[in-house]
Amino acid sequence: MLERLFGTKRSVLVEAAFEDVSKMLRQSRRMMDLATAALLENQPLDADMDSLDDTVDQGERMVRRSVLEHLSFNPQQDLVASLVLLSIVHDAERIGDFARGLTTLVPLAKSRREGPFADGLRVFAQRVRALFTLCEEGFLRDDRAKARSVVEQVEELKVDLHRFVVDLAASDLTADMAVVYFGANQMLRRMASHLGNIASTVVQPFDRIQHTDE
Repeated sequence: MLERLFGTKRSVLVEAAFEDVSKMLRQSRRMMDLATAALLENQPLDADMDSLDDTVDQGERMVRRSVLEHLSFNPQQDLVASLVLLSIVHDAERIGDFARGLTTLVPLAKSRREGPFADGLRVFAQRVRALFTLCEEGFLRDDRAKARSVVEQVEELKVDLHRFVVDLAASDLTADMAVVYFGANQMLRRMASHLGNIASTVVQPFDRIQHTDE
């Protein structure tokens, strides 16, 4: 099924589109590292996150351009792969948006991010970060085992993130810190969901691919 979906010999344009998705994921992972360092490790943020996110946005445009150009010349080759790329490139773009969004929470906090809730979010961030490489390898290499692992881990992560919110609601944190921690929780959840969407293209037939933005 994997060879039928993505092919063993892709056209040059489709191969370029796959590589652009890979670059988008790597850039978003870098943005997440910078954002979590500022948000959860209380480190200064020196990078221009808007500029980094613009690179991800440009990657989305490049993918669409490559796929459309390929289909205009040779629509019979790599058709399903082309449709999959057009389907998931927005997921890749949204991951960058949420990585950048983590930094918008920093100025809302009136105190350092420390204690059990900050520690919990650090663990969640590490789990999400690990999904990037697994997702990239599963998607680019048609590796069903790795892709399925991403999907399963995302579902487990969602359960744990929900428990975090329940505990957060029952806490006596100040309003600003509750908002910051809840916001970080939601952005990590959405990043994980989009990574799961991308990985699902390897696991599910094209007509059963589901996209969530939870």
